[in-house]
Amino acid sequence: MLHLDPHRIIEARIAESMGFDKYKMIIEHVRKVDVSADLDFQRTYNGFYRIRRNAEWRAAYYGLFEEIKNSNPTFEQIIRTLYRDTGNIEASFSSKMLATVDVNKPIWDRYVASNLCLNLKGKTKDEQLECAIDLYNQMICWYEDFVKTENGKECIAEFNKILPDYVWMSDVKKIDFYLWSKRE
Repeated sequence: MLHLDPHRIIEARIAESMGFDKYKMIIEHVRKVDVSADLDFQRTYNGFYRIRRNAEWRAAYYGLFEEIKNSNPTFEQIIRTLYRDTGNIEASFSSKMLATVDVNKPIWDRYVASNLCLNLKGKTKDEQLECAIDLYNQMICWYEDFVKTENGKECIAEFNKILPDYVWMSDVKKIDFYLWSKRE
């Protein structure tokens, strides 16, 4: 299993520049506003997650987001709907939507996927879609196992010690931070 250095967070103590305050605003407001219409929410979310898509794509994304935010969506449901509506396999943005609705779900980004040795494969878009769903399920299992390990517990404890203003974040989000910041 991958080993993460729990003390690495000291190097990245700059929580505000990491966007933790923006993340907090997103989590606090997602159920209070109509995300399909609230441009302030969308601007913050787009900035935090670096969404650079056209208006048509954003309308499909935020429309789905509003539709599912008070339910118990799955990664598969989100990615399949976005694929149907946009023609794109949006593994990363699907995971970000899910992780906003359920803070105990991991985020798929290139650094996390690379650190977990997960590579999207497939010759056709349908094969890639099925692969993305399988890989995300593997990612969930990895997180469930890792947070129970001694290394996982050390990382979470160090995060809480160094960044006490952010102890409210889920353990999965804290591990996301470690994986995201590990770029060797």
